[in-house]
Amino acid sequence: MEQPVQRSYTRATLDYLGAHYVGAGPETCSYTTQGIQIPMRDGIELAGDFYAPDLPDNQAPAGLILIQCCYGRGAGISFMDARVFAARGFQALLVSTRGTYGSDGIFDPGSNEQSDSQDIVVWMRQQPWYPGSFATLGPSYLGYSQWALLHDPPADCVAAVIPVGPHDHAWHAWGTGSFRLDRASWSDMMSRTDDQRGRLLLSRLSSIPGLGFLRSSELDEAVAGLPLDASLQKYFGDKAPWLFEYLKHPNVDDVYWTPRRHQIALERVKIPILLISGWYDTFTTQTMHQFKHLHGRGVNVRLVVGPWTHVQASGLHSIPEIMDFLAEHLAKTVKYNRFPAHIFITGAQEWRSMPTWPPATRPAVFYLQENSCLGSKQPTQDANPASFVFDPRSPTPSIGGNQMSVGGRVDDSAYANQSDVLTFTSEPLSEDLEVLGVPSVHLIHASDPPFADLFVRLSEVDAQGVSHNITDVYKALDPMREMSHPIRLDLQDCAHLFRVGMRVRLIVAGGSFPMYARSLGTAENRVRSDKTAPQKHIISIAGGVSQLTLPVRAAV
Repeated sequence: MEQPVQRSYTRATLDYLGAHYVGAGPETCSYTTQGIQIPMRDGIELAGDFYAPDLPDNQAPAGLILIQCCYGRGAGISFMDARVFAARGFQALLVSTRGTYGSDGIFDPGSNEQSDSQDIVVWMRQQPWYPGSFATLGPSYLGYSQWALLHDPPADCVAAVIPVGPHDHAWHAWGTGSFRLDRASWSDMMSRTDDQRGRLLLSRLSSIPGLGFLRSSELDEAVAGLPLDASLQKYFGDKAPWLFEYLKHPNVDDVYWTPRRHQIALERVKIPILLISGWYDTFTTQTMHQFKHLHGRGVNVRLVVGPWTHVQASGLHSIPEIMDFLAEHLAKTVKYNRFPAHIFITGAQEWRSMPTWPPATRPAVFYLQENSCLGSKQPTQDANPASFVFDPRSPTPSIGGNQMSVGGRVDDSAYANQSDVLTFTSEPLSEDLEVLGVPSVHLIHASDPPFADLFVRLSEVDAQGVSHNITDVYKALDPMREMSHPIRLDLQDCAHLFRVGMRVRLIVAGGSFPMYARSLGTAENRVRSDKTAPQKHIISIAGGVSQLTLPVRAAV
């Protein structure tokens, strides 16, 4: 164990500037940093840094925060997850995940966090500085590590702050029935050396307006190649072996995924939890599921959802909220009386606090109609079906949404001009329509061949005819389905005000690439085959059999 090192003038300056940017408020102290090694049960050691606030002898720290991180312990990561708290009286233990940034072992995403996190807690309890309890913190993969710890919640863990943190790797990779291709770009970053990864992470976080992950042109070509598995293998070689295990196990119930899934944590946890997400985050669906499940159990859980992408929702806009949460549930210096849900309403561009999510709503039904229309009047029984052809050799592009790279709220008007996309658009609204919750679609849908996917999006068209995305869903369809039966697809949660004069648009396509691995239109494995067949999609609309249902704000 190294000797503690006082914060330098340079780091203090960076801390001041960073705190001003994220709205952390004034510092209350300086701090020291101490490098440590933590033994695991199998003999390897994890590297970490312990941050101790410089406080008067008669003043105890505000509490201890545990952070487990696979992205290093450098300036950017350590500021957001440790230093900003240490400079305000908290102890912070920042530990590098197994196989990363000085920690021994092999990095195998999701497989070791459950046992390693328990071993870290055992070690913490033996240290002279341990205060008797702790909270956990960290976004994204750091949030996953928290859920892995909460699989078996330690009695002395008293609170958790989990921004954009998935609890289930299988759900993200294969939950739609198609492989989520951002696993390839993330694996590309994680397969680099520590130095390369650090530089790449910084460049990717600062090089695009949406603050997401960029892919190299070489990786773009690999993702576009068929067969997908072989094309990625050529790009990665012997790097990122976990990616190819992901591709081998499309069944989310496969035993391979068992150590990477922590739904049980949602059943066992009892401590206060702060969940943070963005409407355009990669893991929004899982965060909303976490809140609904925990709130339904009566757990003290608070949900904050902003108009953010993945990185934006990782804490950049939430430090004041996090500080208040830790002051209440870890330091126990204050008590706040706040509603469980704090939600940003897009369209209205305002924050609103609610006693739960989703709030009470009533259904507003829009019927798919001829001539690309959408309306409240049912079409006649002789209305003609709508159709399009999806070509896996030229897949429908992903535009905005919950991507890790170029996602967010974007102009998706281009979909209306594509022959492989159907758009159904309403007349300008005569009154405001506030949508709160989970929109759904019921479609009488057939495809030839039966091997096909559906991508469905809800968008808003403004007075100038420009369309912007609100929410969507992707689903690989069961080829054995009865095509005369309706398909119900629930879109992702949203909170959006359609103002008077705006138009509601429903977009239907057969793919969204490169967000998801395309449907090949054959019975063969979609990641191991290069055989393709165009897929004709037919949607029946006669008599109103296909419809969009919006959960709209109930009358007060």
